Amino acid sequence: MDIASLRTAGLAKLYTAADAYDALAKAMSQHATDWKSGTADRVHGSQWSGSAADAAIPVLDGITGKVRAATTELGLIGKEIRDCADAMTLAQDRLTQALSDARAKGFSVSDSGTVSWSPSTNPFQATDWEARQKAAAEEIGQQIGKALSDAAEADSALAGTLNRFAGHARDKSGLDEKTAAADVYLDQFADASNPMWQRGMPGKDAAPTEVDTWWKGLGPEGRQWFLSHHPEVLGNLDGIPAEVRDKVNRDRLEALMNSIRTKKPDEMSAGEKDLFALYGPIDARLRQHKGDPPILLLGLGDEGRGRAILSYGNPDTATDISAYVPGITTTMKSLGPGENDGTNEAENALNLYRAASGKAPAGHSVASIVWLGYDSPGMDLGAASTKAGKDGAPAYAKFLSGVRAGHDGTRPLHITAVGHSYGSYLVGQATMIATRPGSHDAPPDDVVFIGSPGVGADRASDLHMPSGHVWVGAADNDVVTHAPSKFSLDPDECWYGRDPSSRHFGANRFTVDDWSRGNPIDAHTKYLNGRGGPSLDNIAAIVSGSGDVKLTGRRG
Repeated sequence: MDIASLRTAGLAKLYTAADAYDALAKAMSQHATDWKSGTADRVHGSQWSGSAADAAIPVLDGITGKVRAATTELGLIGKEIRDCADAMTLAQDRLTQALSDARAKGFSVSDSGTVSWSPSTNPFQATDWEARQKAAAEEIGQQIGKALSDAAEADSALAGTLNRFAGHARDKSGLDEKTAAADVYLDQFADASNPMWQRGMPGKDAAPTEVDTWWKGLGPEGRQWFLSHHPEVLGNLDGIPAEVRDKVNRDRLEALMNSIRTKKPDEMSAGEKDLFALYGPIDARLRQHKGDPPILLLGLGDEGRGRAILSYGNPDTATDISAYVPGITTTMKSLGPGENDGTNEAENALNLYRAASGKAPAGHSVASIVWLGYDSPGMDLGAASTKAGKDGAPAYAKFLSGVRAGHDGTRPLHITAVGHSYGSYLVGQATMIATRPGSHDAPPDDVVFIGSPGVGADRASDLHMPSGHVWVGAADNDVVTHAPSKFSLDPDECWYGRDPSSRHFGANRFTVDDWSRGNPIDAHTKYLNGRGGPSLDNIAAIVSGSGDVKLTGRRG
């Protein structure tokens, strides 16, 4: 496969051929039905017997089987051709986009795909100009190579498939129902796990930067093809633009909720009640939200007890982004409509958006995300285990990497990871995943722990963040921050490790309000609420980088 062949390939002819085979399969299916009802079934129902019947009926049954097998084979051919046409279309769109990018940068592309550029004649050209040109040319060259290899793979696969079906036609094995059944199995199971259109996508463990490069390399037509044909692979894929994820997830939510939204409970089936309980709060939150800031649905799923990611403001264009992980007992209902009393996590994220926006320097903008991408423990033995935090940490680390990879603002991006209660343990684990040597994940710029029972680290330096970029807020009457260690009598040891607000841990401890000496539960839930004293303002100052964080003494 070369550039000229792919660029000029008349792929519309492949779709025409697929349509023709589909029409032929439909006609053959009708012929099979007519044959069975008009001939085979009548003979079987006639009570015909004798030597002639014994000879004729097996022949008639054999013809019925052959017609059914032929119908199956013809239907599969149309599908295989269309799958190849889809893959070739995506490859052609990728090539078109790469060539367009090359032209925009003044590069030349040879017939073999080599990208080159003319040397600069500007004596005042920046010293790194040549290196930047080389890097851009290599990236475009990789996109061209990817397009050609994807197209060659699709072409080869289709050639092999058509040769197989042609062989069945020549030796008449395609009229054997066993052969047709084997082809159906191959289509449904062997190829279904890796369809042709999906082979050009990054793998499930690919870094968000790779996803971002793949998406941008598709070109407008390729991106629209995925939105039209396979949106289900985009809605929760880190590295995909926020507005694309929002559209896909909203469309999915609408499809799930449209028919049951107005039903009364006694009008719903058991399955509809489950759907309404799971997605109803998110649906209500989105439908009731009015005006600024815009709210984007960046994630939606039914894994575990449900998954949802909401963002106030667009993280792809914002300069200052917070990604908040709530703690125990958080469910999808916690992100639905509710009181702004510190227990509704969507309201907490909105509070942080407003506070950080008020402190953002001129030219800056804010996005505030609440991330429920894990199964938060309940008020049971699950809260005593680190399992949920460890299981959720890789997904959160990857999500933050996707936020950074997809950013297209003109100003530098500043990401703050915020973890409350059990969520602080998850954030601590995710931060250490992102900062370990060789990690493909990008760490946040600042980390904030509030109401924390420990983050799984002995010192702030164990997180391997830059000095001064680990923060903690802990009310003295917040009982969760005093949860005793399972293994030590050291008062600085908490349930999940060293108390982050202790002198030994070494984080920046900012001021919070003890809020209510008579109600320690309130002290634990008001960190992101305006009634929680200076806590919200201090976190907003960290998120916005305004610098007016008020510090207090560490414990111990």
